[in-house]
Amino acid sequence: MPNISNFFARTIARELQLSPEQWSEYTGDTRQNRETVLTQQRMPLQDFVTLLSNALAISRDPGLGLRFGRHSNLLALGESGLAGLAAPNLLEALRALCDFSRLQADYMTMDIKVGLKQLSFRVREHEAIGITRRTQHEVMMLTLQNILEMVLGRPFTEGTFYFSYPQPPYCDRYREAYHSPCVFDADETGVDLDRSLIDFPSPFYDPVLWEQGRSRCIALMQELNNSQSQLHSHHILMTLRSQTPPLPSLKTIAHKMHLSERTLIRRLSEEGHTYRQLQTKVLQEWAHHYLRETDLSVDAIALQLGYQDSANFRRAFRNWQGCSPSEYRAADQS
Repeated sequence: MPNISNFFARTIARELQLSPEQWSEYTGDTRQNRETVLTQQRMPLQDFVTLLSNALAISRDPGLGLRFGRHSNLLALGESGLAGLAAPNLLEALRALCDFSRLQADYMTMDIKVGLKQLSFRVREHEAIGITRRTQHEVMMLTLQNILEMVLGRPFTEGTFYFSYPQPPYCDRYREAYHSPCVFDADETGVDLDRSLIDFPSPFYDPVLWEQGRSRCIALMQELNNSQSQLHSHHILMTLRSQTPPLPSLKTIAHKMHLSERTLIRRLSEEGHTYRQLQTKVLQEWAHHYLRETDLSVDAIALQLGYQDSANFRRAFRNWQGCSPSEYRAADQS
């Protein structure tokens, strides 16, 4: 059953300054009460969706997410947030958020893709969250903005926020809440930021806490995923997509995940994948990106992707796409 951290329910309660009578209304039709919300660590997603629906009714404010979302940052994200807080730079902090986000809300997936000009961060839910969807997405993007600004030490103004729903009637409040432009009716909710920001050093970096936090989160994720089957392949895909070619080796990835190469190979096999398959998938994405977005020659692209012989790249690309790199580029530009 999907779960979510109680932090968000507590923050809502604080924002609304609930009276004893309103607490009963807030927790109505759930298995929660004031004590469980304030003292327990997690609750079932369905209870949270009901709590949030009740909060929207109590507040009579459809933009409630813009109010309590302003309080959410790395410290609100538990183990994953503590790991991200100790990260060396902005990219690693965002990676920690993506890699371990399910420790806070295991019905959500967050992905990073690093391109030549920008980093794209996208989020999607895998469970129905009804009328609370817009509110939850508002909070997620405010959380992300707060994380960016916590590291940067200033307002985040050089990006674009995307929301996968129509413009709400209170959209003027978005201009107050978000410090970069907002786009509605997008395919996915997320944010794009300039690639120059990803290496921005975090003032909170602590190498010991960073390694300890990552190790702790990896162990917790393994516990969370004992009954599920895509932990390692998803983690590796996110890691590969969050950096530019040449892509790291299996040995490097295994070391970062605190696993032996043999163990990682076995766990990927249990999930129906190999490292080569995942690496090839990301190489394909980068090949398409270079051919569409740059004027680099095919030989130069092959070198960027780690091919010593461009003929091998041409052969691999034809196997992937059914045409040569030059034919793909010509078709895309026509």
